[in-house]
Amino acid sequence: MDDLPAEWARAIEASFLGRLPERTWRQLFDRAHQIDAPAKTVLYPETEQVPAAHLVLILDGLVRVYRTSRSGREVTIRYARRGDILGLPSVVAQVSPAAAQAVVPTSVVAMSAQALRARAQRDSQLAWAMAEEMAGSLFNIQERLAHNVFAPVRSRVARYLLDVAAQEGDCFVAAASYEDIAGAIGTVREVVARTLAALRDEGLTRRTEDGIALLDLDALRDAARSDEFQDFRSRP
Repeated sequence: MDDLPAEWARAIEASFLGRLPERTWRQLFDRAHQIDAPAKTVLYPETEQVPAAHLVLILDGLVRVYRTSRSGREVTIRYARRGDILGLPSVVAQVSPAAAQAVVPTSVVAMSAQALRARAQRDSQLAWAMAEEMAGSLFNIQERLAHNVFAPVRSRVARYLLDVAAQEGDCFVAAASYEDIAGAIGTVREVVARTLAALRDEGLTRRTEDGIALLDLDALRDAARSDEFQDFRSRP
């Protein structure tokens, strides 16, 4: 990895590729390029045909993967951070029903989906690693969906804040508006405002110029938990 930028190497090590021999994935980065995207930038749109650039490794920042209805409403499927690779299902299916957007200023490496597909067809170790990564992502998406359906609003708001928060100085701040939160968890602005007011009164959060500061991470994690269903990760 000596010839790769240090930031790329760290992200690769944090990804599932980091568990594989370098010869397995090295060719994927021969023609890769870095994209530095401001907040709200759509990294790739929903489309039927997937070009090579729709396979990205996150270097830094936060990305949300989402779907859009015909009426224009959006639902967030997952969030991704450094070391996550987005677009693996597209490598297999060659279609991409979802889009990806930078939540905060974000840097990614765009790779060739075709190159990964060709390599995985020849290398069973890489193909199995991809399958494991996609299975983990699927389980996490299912868990998030169940949480957004069954958990109370307080739990959903707390989880959202923890999901999108980034460290700023000595605290974590979620750069999100009431509308952002309402859209992400499937409720309305007024309900979010009441919930955030309650969290603020309990000393868990504080409104700042940059967003919502998280003052008590442990208490917010407790608030984010829901007993409405069993998380698959809690099984013996």
